[in-house]
Amino acid sequence: DMWSMYVEHTLEEDKEMVEAWKDDLDSILIFAALFSAVVTTFVVESSHNLKVDDSAELLRAILLEMKAARNGSESAGSGSGPPVPPAFKVTGSAVRVNAYWFSSLVISLAAALITILAKQWVNYLLAGLSPVPNMGARRRQYRIDGMHKWKLPTVISILPIFLHVSLLLFFVGLVEFVWDLNELVGNIAAALVATTSILYITSNVM
Repeated sequence: DMWSMYVEHTLEEDKEMVEAWKDDLDSILIFAALFSAVVTTFVVESSHNLKVDDSAELLRAILLEMKAARNGSESAGSGSGPPVPPAFKVTGSAVRVNAYWFSSLVISLAAALITILAKQWVNYLLAGLSPVPNMGARRRQYRIDGMHKWKLPTVISILPIFLHVSLLLFFVGLVEFVWDLNELVGNIAAALVATTSILYITSNVM
């Protein structure tokens, strides 16, 4: 009958749509997981530049005590004692690098979370439809309406943009991080990032 034909036709279309979305979401989730692991490694390393090294501060305190005692001692003579390292101070570069990388990590994890929620929605679309044609058609339409109400297609389409922004922030932080270590290596990294950005923009414009 008419209901059976409708269900058969729409079910085939829905299966193709759901399979395409599942493939996209699986790819996004895998990339987000791997990328988050990479960024976490860099964040752990760079975060040390934001806090005081306890051993260095202890050494500095000891040297200050020694210097004070030496200055107050009449037998100190003309010796100046060991040099005292400067007090710890967070550099602007360290703050910027960590801001870039922490932002990159948060965006990547947010993309992974939204992807998981989207996958649950997609799996729900075709699950448990009634075998009775008219009931199955109504339930299917109810879910499709809900999908559009919550902008699921739009959400799935913008998920890659989250990862692109996250990747860009990571690259910017990486260039500045490397630049502080060696200017030549920083210039090479900046050139590679600029080339990648140009290729990305070109591929999206064409």
